Amino acid sequence: MPRAWRHEAGKPGKRRTLRGSLRGTGMYIAHFGLSQRPFSPTADTANYYPATTHELALARLRQALALEEGLAVLTAESGMGKTLIAHRLLDQLDADRLALFVTNTHFGSPAGLFQTLLFDLGQPYEGRSEHELRLLVTEQLLQSYQEGRPALLVIDEAHHLSPVLLEELRMLGNLETREGKVLQTVLAGLPLLAESLARPINAAVKQRLRVQVELQPLDQHESADYIAHLARAVSKQPAKLFTDEAIELLARSCRGVPRLLNQAADLSLQLAASAEMQCVDAEPVLEALEQLGLGDAEGERGADAGELREAPRVLPPEPERDRSETASGCGVRPRRLFMSGKRSA
Repeated sequence: MPRAWRHEAGKPGKRRTLRGSLRGTGMYIAHFGLSQRPFSPTADTANYYPATTHELALARLRQALALEEGLAVLTAESGMGKTLIAHRLLDQLDADRLALFVTNTHFGSPAGLFQTLLFDLGQPYEGRSEHELRLLVTEQLLQSYQEGRPALLVIDEAHHLSPVLLEELRMLGNLETREGKVLQTVLAGLPLLAESLARPINAAVKQRLRVQVELQPLDQHESADYIAHLARAVSKQPAKLFTDEAIELLARSCRGVPRLLNQAADLSLQLAASAEMQCVDAEPVLEALEQLGLGDAEGERGADAGELREAPRVLPPEPERDRSETASGCGVRPRRLFMSGKRSA
């Protein structure tokens, strides 16, 4: 069956445009024989990739909890995995901990925060004044602690919290008994959160802060291994899902941001499936990167079909082999990425 894309004729050096009817996620899952969508737009703890920066952040946050620090902060730019780390931290909590997770921080007043906490606690939260809500939250936290369940509160998108709300959290963090802390809090947000905490109005909150962690971008090797890890998780033949060149392009162009890697790899799979390709090679990746506004797709395309501009390789070079084995461009991938098992978390 001919590919759905057409290569536009043009003068030498003119960029080729790929066109076709884009298939949805379900279609490419069936086309490539995958067990599920490999590059999820939401936090995927089941197929968690233990990137160095994520593992270091988790280790520091777990240490803060073990030392009964009242407040810890996790910051990163968008798409770096803050929500994933929050889920991972909560998943690894001891069974005797009370876990509270707040994801929407657009509160108009402290009452909104207290209502959210009471909702998470399974308590009535309507028809009460702000002070009554505050007292009820305090009562529930103390009761949980007396039952042997100290609380951990994780707040995502915490850069939206106002100084008034940060002060309320500081006051809740003051709850303690002779045995230890009643409540520990982890705030996760954009770097704006660190800037907010540095303001003089938030000095009292900043004084309680002992642990502050910032996620860093993945390097090119980890970016390539990230793609391979997720391919292994959903495919019986992961080596045939992406070519070397495709992985290199993704690793070079997505700036080490997991969300961008997910978006570009996912769109590449959709484009490749729409073209009835047996695997993802450089061409659908280039088209995906261009559509997403990532990298220099114009410069990456050569004058000849499929020609790539010379650039340092992300993956180790392979020995020469019979090109007839890989006429489709879907030959065996390097052992480093696909022949080994998953990295240990």
